[in-house]
Parts: sequence; C-alpha cells; structure tokens
Amino acid sequence: MKKIIVVAGLIAFSQATSAHTGLLPTEGFSHGFQHPFLGLDHFLVMLGLGLWASGQSRRLAKQAIGVFLLFMATGALLGLAGFGFAYVETAILISLLLVGVALSFGTTSIVPTLQRGNSVRNAPALRRDAGASDPAFPFMPQRVRWSVGTIIILTSIAAFASMHGLAHGGEMPVAASAYAYVAGIVSGTAVLHFSGSVLGLIARRVNAANLIRVYGTMTGLIGTWLLFAV
Repeated sequence: MKKIIVVAGLIAFSQATSAHTGLLPTEGFSHGFQHPFLGLDHFLVMLGLGLWASGQSRRLAKQAIGVFLLFMATGALLGLAGFGFAYVETAILISLLLVGVALSFGTTSIVPTLQRGNSVRNAPALRRDAGASDPAFPFMPQRVRWSVGTIIILTSIAAFASMHGLAHGGEMPVAASAYAYVAGIVSGTAVLHFSGSVLGLIARRVNAANLIRVYGTMTGLIGTWLLFAV
C-alpha cells in the first residue's frame, strides 16, 4: 500500500496527469471522448462522483450526474467563447479535495442531515416520518432540510462542473471540430459517471465499501499534493 501511495504521488506531480495542461490533442469527438480518461484530475473527479452517487437515492444520483454534465458542457462552451476565470485550476483541484472528503468520510460527517435525507438505507424510514423534526434542528421539518441539502449539493456540483468545462473550453481552438470535441468530453464523462456508479454498487453488494473510502482518501491526497505543487 505504501508503494502505491508513493507512485500515485509521483504521478500527480507530472503535468501530463492533468487534463488541463494543454498537452492533449483537442480536435474532434474522439479526442474529446479520450480527454476525461487521460487527465488524472478529471478522471478522479468523474469516477468519484459516480461512486458517491451509487450510495444516494436514485433521484439524487440522477440529478447530480445530470447537473454535472449540463454545467460542464455549458462551461466548455463559455470557455470556447473566450470567457475565463483566473482561479479555474485551483477550483478544479478543490473539487478533487471535496470528492475525496465525501468518499473518505461520507456526507454524514460533514452535514449530518444530508446523508439521512438522501441515503438509500434510511429513505423508507424517513418517508414514514417526513414531517417530523430532528433533535439537532427542532424548528425545521425534515422535508425542508432535505430540499435545502439537495440544493446545496447540486449547486456545489454545478459550480465545480462549470470550472472543469471552462478549463476544457479555454484550451480548445475555435474550429468546426470544437463542438464535436465538447460532445466527446460530455460522452466520455458520462461513461466515467456510469462506471463509477456501477463499481460503487458492486463494492457495496460484496461488502467492499471500504475500497471506496480508499479511493476517496487517495483522491483527496492527490488533490492536496497538486494544489500545493502548482
């Protein structure tokens, strides 16, 4: 395990591991489709979001993935149009940290009511008591907290998805193949989301959920390493 951590850390220092270094080809659908798989930062976040979604309700999982794809595509088109953000790379690395934290510790340790409101395991019991209050928030019905929690989660996902898209769009040449390239990125990202969801469900089915925590820890460490190495 120590050797794996060391190797992953050394890889993280390489510019070639970043999906936004300008080193990868940016022409047409095929290059766009490959892009999420060839950049470590993008790959870890996309697969990690799928793993996280596998532990949520179907509705929240679909919303999270749909919001990410939509706002990433929007960000890419804005970047293609010349819109920029000075701290886009920093925001991308922060998204690595957040995905790592979410998978390592679970949403319960961050905001206790969010996991309870969206967890597959607890959903049936909570639906029977949807109007009841929680000892931690006696003044707020659970249904209201679920809505607020969902909005916070989806807003955060939209913000970081737009940063990933903006970075992609900013490095693309203005050419006829640019839109095909965006379509390729969205398609490749969707495959990673789906793969992460399937792997997460399998890991939970065979009682190997700890592997998801290991993935989250590694993602957070790499994000931290890259954040301070840049």
